[in-house]
Amino acid sequence: MNSAERISLSPRLLELNNVSHSYRRGQQITPVLKTISLLIERGQTCALVGVSGSGKSTLLNMLGLLEQPTVGRLVFNGQDTQTASADQLANLRNRDIGFVFQAFNLLPRLSIIDNVALPLSYRGVSRREARVSAQAQLALVGLADRGSCRPADLSGGQRQRVAIARALVGRPTLILADEPTGNLDSQTAAGIMTLLLGLNHDHGVTLVMVTHDGQLAKRFDRQIQVIDGRLHEEGAHERVWV
Repeated sequence: MNSAERISLSPRLLELNNVSHSYRRGQQITPVLKTISLLIERGQTCALVGVSGSGKSTLLNMLGLLEQPTVGRLVFNGQDTQTASADQLANLRNRDIGFVFQAFNLLPRLSIIDNVALPLSYRGVSRREARVSAQAQLALVGLADRGSCRPADLSGGQRQRVAIARALVGRPTLILADEPTGNLDSQTAAGIMTLLLGLNHDHGVTLVMVTHDGQLAKRFDRQIQVIDGRLHEEGAHERVWV
C-alpha cells in the first residue's frame, strides 16, 4: 500500500452502533452486551477490562466478526457486516484480522514455520511463498532459528510468539488478543506485551486486547471497562463514543 492509499483510508476501523447481543438456549435468552456504541480508530491500542462473565470475550468475538450483533450495526473497515455474506465475513477475517489466544492454538503435528504459514494457505498462497513470509515473521518475533521445531519443543513464551507471528503473517489491519499472557510467568508476559505494543508502534497495527490486569491495561492508549454488558471509559464522550 502506497502513502496516497494510506492517506485516503478512513481513520475509522471499527464502529458499533447501539449493539446488543444475547445467547439463546431453548426458551431462555441471556443478554450479554446491552446497547453499546464504540468507535475504534486505526492504530489505536485498546484494553478491554472486566471480571469474568462481563462480556469482554463476546465483544472481542464480535469485533473479530466471529459473532454478529443480535441488535444494532457493526461496521468493519467501511463494510456493514449485517449486509455481508458468510463468505465475505470469512474473507474479511482472513485478510484483515489476526487472532492471538491465551491457549496458543498451534497445531501440534505441524512445524512452527507451517503453523505460521497456515493463514496464507487459506488464501491460496503457494506453500513456498507462504513459508518465506512465515520465516520473515518468525524473525520479527525472535524465533528465526526455530522454524523446523514442533510446538511441544518450545516454551510457553516461545509458543505465544509463534501465535503472534501467525497472526501477523497476513499483514492484518487489526490484532485481537484474548488474555495472551494469562498462561505465562510475569517476566515472559512482560516480553510478550512489549512485543505486541512494539508492533503497534512500529507498524501501526491496531491492537485490541482482553485482560484482567488493570496495570497492564494502563500501557494501552485506551482502557475500556466492560461492566455487566455495558462499556465505560473515562473521557469517552470527548472522542470515542458514537
